[in-house]
Amino acid sequence: MQDVEDKKATETDGEEKGVEFVCPKCGSISRDDVVFLCNTCTRDEVVYKDGMYICPSCLNPGENFECMICESKEVKMVKN
Repeated sequence: MQDVEDKKATETDGEEKGVEFVCPKCGSISRDDVVFLCNTCTRDEVVYKDGMYICPSCLNPGENFECMICESKEVKMVKN
């Protein structure tokens, strides 16, 4: 049981270190404050990258993310 909890803690730590979301109005925001906007990819196209599941089109620049705080669609995903 402890091994499972340790694995979850490690996965969470890795997620936080992989990428960061930056809103032009709010600055650095948590993943919990980001909405993923994609209507082009199917479930089987989703890939695991930098500690999160994401669609290939979201890896390209554009309006792929929205800030839930200020509703800006100019949120950028950057590597830490």
